[in-house]
Amino acid sequence: MRLSASRFVGLTLVGLGALSLNVCGGGGSSPGGPTPPTPPPVATPTPPPTIDPPLSGSCAKLPAGSATASCKTDTPDFQTQVDEAIRTLHREQPQMFDGDQVLSAGGFYVGLIRVLDRQGLCAATEGEELGVANSASYNEQYDVLSAKGGVRFGPGSYRVTCSPSPSSIPLPSPGLPPQQQGCPLAPSREIACGREPEGKYYLEVEAAITQILKDKPELFDFSETAPGTDFVRIVDLLGYNKGMVDIMTTKGFLREARRRGAGAREGHERQQRAPRPGHLSRQLLPGRVLRKRPASAAFTPA
Repeated sequence: MRLSASRFVGLTLVGLGALSLNVCGGGGSSPGGPTPPTPPPVATPTPPPTIDPPLSGSCAKLPAGSATASCKTDTPDFQTQVDEAIRTLHREQPQMFDGDQVLSAGGFYVGLIRVLDRQGLCAATEGEELGVANSASYNEQYDVLSAKGGVRFGPGSYRVTCSPSPSSIPLPSPGLPPQQQGCPLAPSREIACGREPEGKYYLEVEAAITQILKDKPELFDFSETAPGTDFVRIVDLLGYNKGMVDIMTTKGFLREARRRGAGAREGHERQQRAPRPGHLSRQLLPGRVLRKRPASAAFTPA
């Protein structure tokens, strides 16, 4: 199923805790005495959601980096630590790998950040490269994942060193979104994203699309489809997004709809297509423009 490359339906599973109310019933009457009044039920207050600690305690100790840091090729200081972190992650989470292929890019980056943090190194990613530092004076950039999802290991993974002070990491934090009404989970932001072999919420999303096509036909032009598909044209993209959010929320999910850049303009919205149920597996992610890389060493997880 194709969804617009500039539209992402990020779904967060919401665990709904059961709230029990202790209701006091009427007690027995004392012989010859009046019946005591029944006290009203007292609702147990819902505790505020717990905010997760920083992913990297080492990064939390450093000032925010600068996007204007000057970078150049130099002799890397953290190559051994980065390679060893990959080996450690492979040992600790082998289900994330298929040979030298990474099955979860997001989990791979998050895992490396945590492993390097245990070594006292700050690591962060903007989704393309992994920055590593142990002070605010400089950091090194590593490209540890190829465009095809393969581990890039050894000297070929080092890119540049960014200095002088401040370094380019830790990445400046944009802050957390506001607490969503009705969501028991604390606000959070993504660390890294990637396409998984199989979406965890595939069936739920497909069912939601089936429902919105049936319940809100006014959002679509069923007479027009994308060439070579049965993806019908969406005539009201904002209504489509809101309808999908409402359906998924009723299923126990929560999503904050976000508009990304100029692609949300009405002229672009008219070109969107709603995937028919059964086509989610055809969804494609935009390709990346990659500069030529030096060869990397073979990945040996031993």
